[in-house]
Amino acid sequence: MVLEVVVGLTSSLLVLVGIAIIAGPSLLRSVGLARNRLRPIRVRRQAATGELHPTTLRALAATARLMPILKEHGFERHAAALRMASRRLQVEEASGIRAMRDVLRHLRGLRLDDADDQKIVQGLVTQLQKAVDDRAEQLELLPRG
Repeated sequence: MVLEVVVGLTSSLLVLVGIAIIAGPSLLRSVGLARNRLRPIRVRRQAATGELHPTTLRALAATARLMPILKEHGFERHAAALRMASRRLQVEEASGIRAMRDVLRHLRGLRLDDADDQKIVQGLVTQLQKAVDDRAEQLELLPRG
């Protein structure tokens, strides 16, 4: 009697293991999807690029072109500050503009060894400054006077 129960349980277990092996990948995916459904959905704070103002997009484009040049010449801290300011500009425009203006203050005094890259950086900083100032003026963030 006991032997029959043990054999029955073992055979049932082997059948279940066989089914799990056959359905393995799809079974794991379905369990994974169920696990993802239990997690809370994170709300993205970052605005989609299509929702940003064209002037802000100009500033972000100049930032994207400026960062690799800064990294190439060993100004990683300046590039990181520029990256953080651009992220803030995408999330909260007013504080991003203030952060970008602080970074621009440091970038204006930056000197590179290569004269060609120096001209490119100065041009990009000028473009970025103009775009940030234009957007600040549109949002009425600049002090009057």
